[in-house]
Amino acid sequence: MVVKRNKEKVSIAMSSYLVNKAKAMVDAEEFGSVSDVISTAMSQFILMYDQAKRDGDTQFLSTRECVEDAGNMIEGMIKEYLKSPEGKALIKSIIGESLATPSKSDKPIVVEHIYD
Repeated sequence: MVVKRNKEKVSIAMSSYLVNKAKAMVDAEEFGSVSDVISTAMSQFILMYDQAKRDGDTQFLSTRECVEDAGNMIEGMIKEYLKSPEGKALIKSIIGESLATPSKSDKPIVVEHIYD
């Protein structure tokens, strides 16, 4: 008796590192196909994700949440750095350098007056 699985074909983009690892598992006959590797990995991830959600664990944040958290963290680090003596010195040197050396694209402004 043949058991027919209800599978849906999807197209995904993955890093070449992950694709090569999945292919190596198939070549080593640990899995029957790359699809089996991905299905197994996704099944295990979903089990861990669901358990973490039930436990209130924030280990598995969505991409949006990760980006927001990273953005907030980076913003906080920059603010703290700019308050430090090193950060203040950096800002002063950037401003001083930009005022001291005009860029090559800076052209003098010519204002023409037309008199009647």
